[in-house]
Amino acid sequence: MMKKEIGRIFVDVAKLVIGGVILAGLMRQDIPPVYLFTVGSIVAVLLTVAGIILLSWEEESTNN
Repeated sequence: MMKKEIGRIFVDVAKLVIGGVILAGLMRQDIPPVYLFTVGSIVAVLLTVAGIILLSWEEESTNN
């Protein structure tokens, strides 16, 4: 149960990171766009993968 909740939180935070990257890109901050989108994409992908792994672990333990 706990892994499932943490997995959902990771996926939700990944969505927020994507939204933050898009908003920061629109606001034209002093951050170079290449760094902004690169770091934002890496963080979003890592959080999404971690969330999916935790969600799948929870499903495996529930099935057994």
